[in-house]
Amino acid sequence: MKGTLYCAGVGPGDPELLTLKALKTIRTCQVLAVPKSGSGALTAKDILLQALDGCGLSLDEKKVLTMDFPMTRDEKALTEAHEKAADAIMAELDAGRDVCLITLGCPTVYATSIYVHRIIREKGYATEIIPGVPSFCAVAAKLQQPLCEKEEALVIIPGSNRQRKELLALKGSKVIMKPSGKLQPIKEELEDLQLLDKTSMIERCGLKGEKIYEKAADASDTGYFAVLLVKE
Repeated sequence: MKGTLYCAGVGPGDPELLTLKALKTIRTCQVLAVPKSGSGALTAKDILLQALDGCGLSLDEKKVLTMDFPMTRDEKALTEAHEKAADAIMAELDAGRDVCLITLGCPTVYATSIYVHRIIREKGYATEIIPGVPSFCAVAAKLQQPLCEKEEALVIIPGSNRQRKELLALKGSKVIMKPSGKLQPIKEELEDLQLLDKTSMIERCGLKGEKIYEKAADASDTGYFAVLLVKE
């Protein structure tokens, strides 16, 4: 009998935001698949190690697969990486072992893991997604602000979206995810729309090196793990 793939979100950074369902899934799976970025960082695994501290569960009991997910927009390179990761996981599933593929935040929100999940699911394997706390929810909570109220819409915008300014002009609350060191153009667009003074930002929310900006205008630049909240 083949194993099942579980794609589980471990939250945005704070180990205490790992859900009980994710923890239970990790506990019962024989194999843990962890993503590694092009820089070699294993952020999701580091969060998991902290969360497991004191839970009576060690990763020493698991077979750990490292999934290389390059930080690139090269579609060919990305497809090859996703297929290679899927092949490694399917080998474990074929051997009858359940695999838990962990990802930062939630697998359903701009997560690389979903591409691997899709390949495996389309091959006919049993799969399940375990949702996690998204980064923008953690950011709003840290800022003690609601994401949206009453009939207010919520617009989630990737920092690299080509229609970013048009989306920022829409009515409602806006979230900008992963500006990736390109903060100045975003600040200029917000200024043009008279929204800059209504924008907050947190970089590396819940992670080492966290920076909180009640006013995003005070930030000179930022990295990949940053979220801006525009609250009209």
